[in-house]
Amino acid sequence: MDQAQGLREMAPQSSRNSEKGPGGPTAGRHRVISFTSGKGGVGKTNVVTSLAQLAIRQGQRVLVMDADLGLANIDVLLGVRPKRTLQDVIDGKVGIRDVLIEGPGGVTFLPGGSGVSELTNLETAQKLALIDAINECGEAFDTLLVDTGAGISPNVLYFNQAAAEVVTVVTPEPTSIADAYGLIKVLHQKGRKGPVYVLVNMARNASEANHVFQRLALAADRFLGLELVNLGWLPQDSRLESAVRQQKALVDLYPRSKAASRLQQITDHLVAMPQPDISGESGMVRFWSHLLDERGTGQLGFSF
Repeated sequence: MDQAQGLREMAPQSSRNSEKGPGGPTAGRHRVISFTSGKGGVGKTNVVTSLAQLAIRQGQRVLVMDADLGLANIDVLLGVRPKRTLQDVIDGKVGIRDVLIEGPGGVTFLPGGSGVSELTNLETAQKLALIDAINECGEAFDTLLVDTGAGISPNVLYFNQAAAEVVTVVTPEPTSIADAYGLIKVLHQKGRKGPVYVLVNMARNASEANHVFQRLALAADRFLGLELVNLGWLPQDSRLESAVRQQKALVDLYPRSKAASRLQQITDHLVAMPQPDISGESGMVRFWSHLLDERGTGQLGFSF
C-alpha cells in the first residue's frame, strides 16, 4: 500500500462518501483537468477561464485552481484580489470555503499560493485535514480545472502528474511546438498515465492547426509510443488582447467572435469526453492524494 492509498484509507468516512452517489461509487463525478504548456505566452490562462465560464453555462459545477506558483495571474485576468490562499487553509487560519472567490461568469477560483510547493512537507494530520477539506469542497463541484505554469519545472510536473487529464496548449511557433513535445516527453518518462490532449491556439487556419497537431502526434507516437488526442484549435484574434486589458473573458466581451465560437466547440468536446479510469479512483481524490504523496524523489508528489 503506497502512502497516498494509506491517506485515503485514513480519511474520514464522511469525506469518502462524497465520492458516492445513490447507487454507489460514481467514478466520473469528480473530474480534474490540468492545462499546461511547454512555454509561456501561448494563451493558456485565457483558455482556462473561458472554458470554465462556458462549462458553467452548460450546468457544470467548475472550480478553477491557479497552480502557476510564483506567477499566478488568474486573479488579474478575472479582476479579483484574493486575500487568502490555500496556504491559509493548511495553516488552519481559515476553512477552504473562506478561500474560494467567485469571479465573472460564476467562475469559482481557488488561489493556490506559494505554500502549495510545500504540500509534501506537511505532517500526516495536516494532510488528512486538507484531504477532508478538499473533499468537503469537492461536493459542490463536478470539475476542477488546474492552470499550471509553463515548462518542465518541478511544480509544473507536480500538478500535471497528479491530474487525470492533461491539456497541452501549443501555438504554431516552432519553439512552442518543441517545448510542448519536451513537456509531454518528460511527463511520459516520469510514468504519467492518462490521456494527453492537445489544443492548438493562435492558428491562422484549420490547416495550420492540423499541421501543428500532426507534428506533435507523429513525434509522440514514434519516439514515445504515446497517442495524443486532438482537442481542437483556436484562431488568432486581436480582440483577445482587448479582453485581457479589460479583465474580461473573450466569451463575455465578444460572444459572437470566431474564437468564442470555437471555444464553445472545444468546451462541448471536452465535457462530452468520459473521465478516464486510471486507477479506479474518482478524480478529485486521486489528484489531492497524489499531491500529498511524498514518495518518489522526496521533492515531488509522484509515485514511481
